[in-house]
Amino acid sequence: MAHGIRVSLAAAFFLLAAACGESTPAPKSANAAAPPSAVPARPAAPAPVTELKRAAIRDTIAQGLGVFLQNVTVEDWPVMHDGKFHGFKIRSINAEWGVDLKPGDVVTRINGIVPEHPEEADAALRALEKAPSLKVDFERDGKAKTLELPIVD
Repeated sequence: MAHGIRVSLAAAFFLLAAACGESTPAPKSANAAAPPSAVPARPAAPAPVTELKRAAIRDTIAQGLGVFLQNVTVEDWPVMHDGKFHGFKIRSINAEWGVDLKPGDVVTRINGIVPEHPEEADAALRALEKAPSLKVDFERDGKAKTLELPIVD
C-alpha cells in the first residue's frame, strides 16, 4: 500500500513538475563570443516559475507517471505526527524546474487535498485540470509554507 501512495503522490507532483519544466533558457547566439575565462561557467539557475499553462497541465496528465518518476522521489514512508498521517518528504527533485520545493520538504496538501491515499492524490492531480491555481502546502525546517502558482489558459 505504501508504494501505491508514494506513486500517487508522485503523480500529483508530476503535474507540477512537467508544467513547470516548460521554461527553457533562450538559445545562445551562434555569434556570441566565448567567455575569456578558462574556468567553465556554471549554468545559470532556472528562472523561478510564476505560473502554469493549462495546456501543459492537460499534456502532463495525459503523459502519465514515467517521465515524472525520473525527476522527483519521495521517501518510502509517510511522515507521521501523533500516529496520524502528516505528509510525504521529498527525497529528490529536479532543480531545473525552478519551483520552491527541495529535498527535505514535507508536502502536506495539494489544493486542499491531503494525499494520504492513492485516491486522494489522484483526485488532487485530476482537479488541477480545472483549478485556478496549484497550491502546495508544505513544511520546510518545521515551518509551514505554501507554493501557489496560477494556472492560465
